[in-house]
Amino acid sequence: MGLLPRIVPALLMLSAATQEPGPGISRDLARQRTDRISELRYDLSFDLRDGASEVVGTARIRFELTEAQGAGQAPLVLDFAGAGIDDLRINGLELAGELAMAHDHVILPGEMLVDQGNVIEIGFRTTVARTGTALTRYVDAADDAEYLYSLLVPADAHRLFPCFDQPDLRAVFGLQLMTPEGWVAIANGDEVNDPERVEYPEPPRRTDDGRLLFAFADTPPLPTYLFAFAAGPFAVVEDPAAVPIGDGSSPRPMRAYLRASKRDRFEADTLFGMHRDAVAWLGTWFDAPYAFGKLDVVLVPGFPYGGMEHAGAIFYRENALVFPVAPTISEQVRRSALIYHEVAHQWFGNLVTMRWFDDLWLKEGFATLLGYRLIEELEPERKAWLRFLQRVKPAAYAVDSTPGTTPIYQELENLADAKSVYGAIVYDKAPAVLRELEERLGREPFRNGLRLFVQEHAFGNADWRDLVAALREASGLRGTRWTEAWILGQGMPRVRAEWTRDASGERIAGFDIVQENAASEAEAWPLVLDVLLIGEDGRGNSERFAVDGHRVTIPELVGRETPAAVLLNPSDVAYGQFLVDDTSANWLREHVTELEDPLVRAAALSSLHQGVREAELDPGRHGRLLIEALRQEADPESFVWILGMLRPVLERWTAGESRDDLATATEGLLWQQIDAGREEVALEAFRFLVRTSASPRTLQRVREILDGERALPGTELGPRDRFAAAAALLAAGDAEAVTREAERTPKDVDIAREMYVAGAAAADAETKARYFEGFLAQDGPPEAWVRDALTTFHWPGQEALTLPYLERALDAVEHVKAHRRIFFMPAWVDAFVNAHSSPTALAKVEAALAAHAGWSADIRRKVLQSTDRLVRAVKIRGRQW
Repeated sequence: MGLLPRIVPALLMLSAATQEPGPGISRDLARQRTDRISELRYDLSFDLRDGASEVVGTARIRFELTEAQGAGQAPLVLDFAGAGIDDLRINGLELAGELAMAHDHVILPGEMLVDQGNVIEIGFRTTVARTGTALTRYVDAADDAEYLYSLLVPADAHRLFPCFDQPDLRAVFGLQLMTPEGWVAIANGDEVNDPERVEYPEPPRRTDDGRLLFAFADTPPLPTYLFAFAAGPFAVVEDPAAVPIGDGSSPRPMRAYLRASKRDRFEADTLFGMHRDAVAWLGTWFDAPYAFGKLDVVLVPGFPYGGMEHAGAIFYRENALVFPVAPTISEQVRRSALIYHEVAHQWFGNLVTMRWFDDLWLKEGFATLLGYRLIEELEPERKAWLRFLQRVKPAAYAVDSTPGTTPIYQELENLADAKSVYGAIVYDKAPAVLRELEERLGREPFRNGLRLFVQEHAFGNADWRDLVAALREASGLRGTRWTEAWILGQGMPRVRAEWTRDASGERIAGFDIVQENAASEAEAWPLVLDVLLIGEDGRGNSERFAVDGHRVTIPELVGRETPAAVLLNPSDVAYGQFLVDDTSANWLREHVTELEDPLVRAAALSSLHQGVREAELDPGRHGRLLIEALRQEADPESFVWILGMLRPVLERWTAGESRDDLATATEGLLWQQIDAGREEVALEAFRFLVRTSASPRTLQRVREILDGERALPGTELGPRDRFAAAAALLAAGDAEAVTREAERTPKDVDIAREMYVAGAAAADAETKARYFEGFLAQDGPPEAWVRDALTTFHWPGQEALTLPYLERALDAVEHVKAHRRIFFMPAWVDAFVNAHSSPTALAKVEAALAAHAGWSADIRRKVLQSTDRLVRAVKIRGRQW
């Protein structure tokens, strides 16, 4: 193929009747291509070279069109935003003129296409860097070894190779990778010795110049965002159980690919077993076996997310699965939830893919829900639904009660904005709503509906209407009320019980359930709501009612003995903000720790916490209650959850003498717990103290622990905890703390990462300025490092140093959205906005919202979501309690 002489703007090549494609991938463009293209296949090749800033690749794209395109007919738009195109042929022919491009699209002339057997051959180049690219490089600071990995979600495949980058154009992928000597390569398909065969591989072939050539088996039809590969000097661990995956169609057991320095910490039996057991359970539950042949796991250093569900090869952040020291209970639960979430995606997301990213909740909501079902089934000792209350719902409530919230189905006109769909609404609200639906329909009817949905759309695409249709057919879902409220509706119900006593005071005279929208205009939701009447002895019976309206009278409860307290949603099945009345609040604050059922106790604490968040209950009194709850809590994971509720009380909702008293009491209790030898909570207590306490006592003890003069009971500090402790000392003025820690850190630890993150805590203006500039640099540190450093940059007590960067951070938000991956932009906004609790900071954010009238709707929503917490902090602090 010859070098293309010139690229010209598309408008010079298109007829007057054809509209030039705009930026991004619009819904209209996607629909046009879906209507025309079928039998799509990509055969890709990449030449991966150590240290190169660009990767050279070739693509052969084969497809059929629904009708032949004659002269003058519409061209076909291909997506590509890589470094450049060097060669292109269409059905064996070179272009007669110049190549037309517009807004990261390649325009294929319609007259060169046929109805069957189209073949597009392209030679291209794509950029590789440490951050901000579809192909990312990670350089191991310990030995300078280089690792490359692709990450294309939600719509970055066209930044790696030319393609039709939309989720509803599934394609078969063939792949070859050329790598340096000593590298290993992993992809969706299994490695094969010959591209035309799918047998178990022999060692990779070599190119003429001595490089390695890896070829991979064809994949089943996949959306572009699920295509993936990784390469580097990985160590390989094979499942010692030697059990094939799924229905036995896999040619081999699972493999794990990881850095050799992490091999000794890889718990092979545990981690392979968790994946195998999850695959087996889900295959039975869906009545559909695992569909992607082999299943490998790749532990990627510097990976920006906890995991990514690539079909056949799940990518994980290395430290999400491999711990440098014995993990806490909380870390084990987090790992279980992550693994089960990613495995569940092999059915919801991979086997059945949403048609467009406005239905992202279909895959993420079900993956989270099924992840906790797997914990319930496979690890019952973890108390799955208590963890669901503690880990999933708070994030949803924090967003869904703000002016920036959205429905779980989010209208999306262009995939350029797809990153902004990600967040707590699809990851946390959606599974909570689905759990309520499962309870409403019954577990078996609900499962029957999902089985039908998967069977009807396997290796295809679907949207929420298809899900509802399957549920109606198989499970008895009726009408449109539920879908209109929970899928298409915005916000969440704020629910209260209003009840009165009779003249004797001994019986209930009236009982109403009242609900309103927690975020905006008045609205009511259909609820399946449990009501618990608690007696003075702390006991009671829960009853379930169907509630749908702003005010619903519950005649069944009239005449009952007057309770000491009323608790709504004690089993945590319903979704919403459930607040307690004054009588119940007063009783619960005195007796909540005496409630026997841990789920009921957690639901009561959560309701009280929501009352404080709404500025209805005294934060100081609530802080004292949480400290007492910590003192009595035997469950380590609940202990961590209570610490999480205590943190905003200390850092944002109280000030002055009230805050100082709570901080002193908290510090005393936590060191008491540590000194008493509570191994199961010692590390979590230490982490909390490191971040929240700058007292001389705590700083001295932290220094002694790092110097080896004092130990935590039964606990060894890992590198991240040690550097976090060093950051606390640095923030307190010990300029050499981080350097000292680096000098005594083993060389297999990513010292550069740890020093970078900890160093952001330095309490001087020069350091803050240097870090802020680096946060935005395209050639700066890996994105995962920056995201972690946002927390240390905003170390407690440094508000005066960081406040000047609030406006600058908001001014840069459009740049951040364009150049960073999903999750980063919301984290960026939240870090800078919610490091503060003052009216001055709130005024700055409000000024930015007014100044940036041109912000896209998704950016404005994210800023409003974060600002809500600042608004609440100012309001709570401003009240006289």
